[in-house]
Amino acid sequence: MERVRDVSELPKAHLHLHFTGSMRPTTLLELADKHGVRLPETLTEALGRGESPKLRATDERGWFRFQRLYDAARSCLQTP
Repeated sequence: MERVRDVSELPKAHLHLHFTGSMRPTTLLELADKHGVRLPETLTEALGRGESPKLRATDERGWFRFQRLYDAARSCLQTP
């Protein structure tokens, strides 16, 4: 008879993870400095405190705020 295993105990893997959105805050700040990218103030303030920017799902413009921050991070990864 086959033993049934609890799914919560099985090893997990990220199946879809974007490098841009998963880099360490210190890496983002270093890359922005290296490439002369000016990050949005809300992002630099949060990262300076060692936090992530506060985005709420209930914020009607939350997606647009997220996209703006994501685009800023992406610009640090692009080279001319």
